[in-house]
Amino acid sequence: MNKLKVAAFLVGCGFVAALSGCSDFSDYNETPVDQLPAGNLTLWDNISQNAQLSDFAALVKRTGFESKLSEPRAYTVWAPLNGSYDAAAYQQLSDSLLLQQFVKNHVAEYTHVATGSIDERIHTLNDKSFTFTGNGTYTFGHIAVAQPNQPGSNGVMHLLDGVARFYPNLFEYLNMADGISLLRDYFMQYNDTTLSDESVKGPMVDGVQTYLDSVLVISNSLMGALNARLDNEDSTYTFVMPLDAAYQKMYDHVKPFYNFISKTTVQAPEVFTTASGTNTKYVEVNAAHLSDSLTRRAIVRNLIFSNNDAYNEWVVGKGINTDTLRSTTRTKLSNPADIISKYLVGQPYELSNGYARFVDSLAFYPWETYNPVINVNPRPNLANAFSCSGHIESVPDSLLQTVFGPDMAGETNFRYVWLEPSSANAKPDAFFTLPNVKSATYNFYVVFMPSAWRQFGNDDRPNMLNFQLSYCKANGSLDTYYFSKAYADSLLSGGTLPKLPTKVDATTAFYNDPQVADTVFIGRFTFPVSYSGLGDEYCPNIRITSPINVFNKQQLATYTRDLRIAAIILRPVEYEEFVAKNK
Repeated sequence: MNKLKVAAFLVGCGFVAALSGCSDFSDYNETPVDQLPAGNLTLWDNISQNAQLSDFAALVKRTGFESKLSEPRAYTVWAPLNGSYDAAAYQQLSDSLLLQQFVKNHVAEYTHVATGSIDERIHTLNDKSFTFTGNGTYTFGHIAVAQPNQPGSNGVMHLLDGVARFYPNLFEYLNMADGISLLRDYFMQYNDTTLSDESVKGPMVDGVQTYLDSVLVISNSLMGALNARLDNEDSTYTFVMPLDAAYQKMYDHVKPFYNFISKTTVQAPEVFTTASGTNTKYVEVNAAHLSDSLTRRAIVRNLIFSNNDAYNEWVVGKGINTDTLRSTTRTKLSNPADIISKYLVGQPYELSNGYARFVDSLAFYPWETYNPVINVNPRPNLANAFSCSGHIESVPDSLLQTVFGPDMAGETNFRYVWLEPSSANAKPDAFFTLPNVKSATYNFYVVFMPSAWRQFGNDDRPNMLNFQLSYCKANGSLDTYYFSKAYADSLLSGGTLPKLPTKVDATTAFYNDPQVADTVFIGRFTFPVSYSGLGDEYCPNIRITSPINVFNKQQLATYTRDLRIAAIILRPVEYEEFVAKNK
């Protein structure tokens, strides 16, 4: 959050504002124990009477800050010597910027004496942070102290051999950096300006409240959504900033994954009274707006990294170099060098609370960011089931690796859906919803619990099952896609694809290995429209049935009618291709 203080007479919404920081860092400057004896002159007297500081004195006086340096309140001033900086350049700044970016950049509360070994973090009056370090010789913000410890009646002054560089914070820099207008425009549309209670009211004019001294508070809800306080001087981040061409290229690539239509229709299996129910529901949206909004959010949600996160410390030269970055939205990214270095333009730009890294391309893996693997837990996504009784079962934590293998190390509270036929002549018929599906191509997998596992007694029979996908077409109407084992097998083998079936029966059925937790590939499908952002209520669903003839004794002896589903997985095809290529 930023505060804008306005020293002006304001009527209605006619705001004239100068930027000031929101955070009060005075509490972080510890009052030094080792104080110099007070001099007879104030800090301002010492500055104005020192011929080596005439440039600095003129700049301070122009802002009116000399009155503060004459007060009894204790300050430390780091005053740059004449000739060590371009004073004329600072004369070109407006009074407000000169005060904020130059004068207050060299003044801190309390007295900070340079003696012995010191390593302090100083927060100056403009809320910026500088290191004050040394042992015998000292630096402030990496600038050498030419003459330390000039005493005054209201503090101490150190003469600097140069200017302590003003560093904007990342949020301020986002507002001023060149070449990132698309990124900036997206962030700024989430700004909200309100009038602070700290504002000093003036008289009413024609029924309108005026203000003698106004404080405007700017908040940005996007920073909250990204868990990134870019305006906080006490935080530190690395912000990957795509240049406009890189942003537009990523936008054009991501947008097809968010292909919405104005009216999306879906089945409503949760209200079916029979397995052949026809209930539907629909949701209407502004398709263009939703597509644009979610595309832009997908681009920015993994651009910011906390430098204090153990995964990211190596980026700023700390900790152990890892093969993973973690964004502020907690997304883990497995190609850190590509993201922060491969397309870097120039050097990382140091700011008061981190670094900006300009890139001319964004190297995110789609399956780690905007088009992730969808792992459907059947437990909350069982929309309805017929001819069976359903219940939730747990796998003991101690047996997870036995059932699923070493990848389950550390996992706990694993549950699955167990559907049991309700009678001797029944077989499960179940609908599972598939949330957060994008308009993308997925390979479909179903993970079965091992029938032969001891929890299930002596039942070592496989399932014989069919799968039907209910989805919305690009014209808004419902359609059904029928998965087929022959078609799935041809996809795996690369052989000639058979004609897609128009119904499911014993010839299209799939089977699982009852001895293991079996992940069965059932086929591939491209969704013509996106459901992401429509809410969990509006999504496609997959129906699982069995073609077993319950009056066929041989089939009953060969196949189980119990359905034990651990997961339904939708893997983006480009992810599968990447994995296969990098084996």
